[in-house]
Amino acid sequence: MRGLTGPARHKNHRTDGPGRTPSRIVAYSMVATLVGLGGIALLSAVTLSHVLEAHTDREIENQQGRVVERHAGAPELPVFPRLSTARLNDYADRSHPVPVGPSHEYRALVVRDSDRGGYRVIARSMAGTERAATRLFQSQAVLGVALLTAAMVGALGLQRRQAREWREGERRLREFVAITGHELRNQLTIIAGYTQIAEAAGEERTHRHTRLQAFKRVTDEVQRMTLVLDELTLLQRLDLGLPLCRQPVDLAQLCLTAVTAARDCHPEHPLRLLIAPGKHLVDGDPQRLRQLVDNLLANARRHTPPGTTTTLGLGTEDGYRIVEVTDDGPGVEPGLRDRIFVPFVRGEHTTAVGSGLGLSVVAAVAAAHGGTASLEPSRRGAWFRVRLPAAPGRPDAPLAVPGC
Repeated sequence: MRGLTGPARHKNHRTDGPGRTPSRIVAYSMVATLVGLGGIALLSAVTLSHVLEAHTDREIENQQGRVVERHAGAPELPVFPRLSTARLNDYADRSHPVPVGPSHEYRALVVRDSDRGGYRVIARSMAGTERAATRLFQSQAVLGVALLTAAMVGALGLQRRQAREWREGERRLREFVAITGHELRNQLTIIAGYTQIAEAAGEERTHRHTRLQAFKRVTDEVQRMTLVLDELTLLQRLDLGLPLCRQPVDLAQLCLTAVTAARDCHPEHPLRLLIAPGKHLVDGDPQRLRQLVDNLLANARRHTPPGTTTTLGLGTEDGYRIVEVTDDGPGVEPGLRDRIFVPFVRGEHTTAVGSGLGLSVVAAVAAAHGGTASLEPSRRGAWFRVRLPAAPGRPDAPLAVPGC
C-alpha cells in the first residue's frame, strides 16, 4: 500500500439555473450595499450628534458660570433676575447671531449666578463641530461611493462567472446526452446485428454454434446496456442530491468481501488486501460504498493484462478513511489524467471493454459521502485514492484480517 498522503484533485461542480439567478444576485447585492451604507451613515450621524452635544454641554458646565463666548461688542452677557428658564433659553436663541453663529451652530446653557442673584447665559460655538461633521459626512460619501462601486464590480464579476459556469454546464449536458445516445445506439446496433446473424443461421444444426454465439453477444450487450443505464441513473440521483441510505459501515469488512468476490470471479488477476489495524467505520450507504470499491477494482482489472497484481489498501488519516487501489499496469495516459473522472472519457489507445462511467460513479459516490476521489502521481501503474469522513464518535477497534 502506498503512502496515505497527497492532495485530492477531484471536485464535483454543479451548475445552477441560467439567466435570472445572477441578475437577482446583482440586484440583491446593490440593495444590501445601499441599505448598509445608509444605516452606517445614519448611525454615524446620530452617534456624532450625541457625542458632540454631550461634549459641548460638559465643557460649558465646567466653566462654572464663566462666559465662554460673548456677543459681538458686548463686554459681558447680561444677567436676568427672576426669569423663567424657558424665557432665558428663548433669549439665548435670539441674541447670539455672531460670532457664535445661527442657532443650529451653537449651544447655550443658562446657569444661576449666585453672586449677582440672577442667571447667566453661557454659549459655545458649534461651527467647529459642524465642520467636523461635514468632513465626516463627505468622507462617508466618498467611502460609500467606493464601496458601492466595489459591490457592483463584484456582483457583475459574480454574474459573469455564474454565466460561464452555466454555459459550461449546458455544454457538458449536451455533450453528455450526445455521448450517452451514441453509446446506446452503438449497443443497439450490435444487438440488431447479432440478432440478424442468429436469424440467418436458421434452425440447422450446422449453424447451431453461430446462433449460440450470436445470442451470447446479444445477452452481453443487453447486460452492458443495463449497466450503463443503472450507472447513469445513479449519477443523476447523486447529482440531484437525493438522500443515501446511511448507516454505520465497516469499510474493512466491506473491502474484504469485495476482494474475496473479485478473486473468485477473476482468478487471473491477483489481488492483495492491506488493512491498517482498526475497525474503519464510516457513516454511509453500504451498497454505494461497495459499488465504489468494486468499480475501482474493475477499472484496474480492465486496464491491466492478466497476471498483473492489484492492491487494495485501507487506512485512516486526519479523521478520514483512506481507500487506495494501485496496480502494476501501464498506468494512465498523461492526456487523460485531468479528465479521468468525467463520464464516458476513455483513453485513445485503450481496448478495454467498459461503459466509461465507472470512475465517474466512484467520484460521485465519494462526493455524496462528503469525501473526494483523486488520481495520485505514480511512477508505476495507476494509483487511485478515495477519502471518506470517519464516523464521528466511533473509536477504532483492532481487526484481524486472515489470509490477506
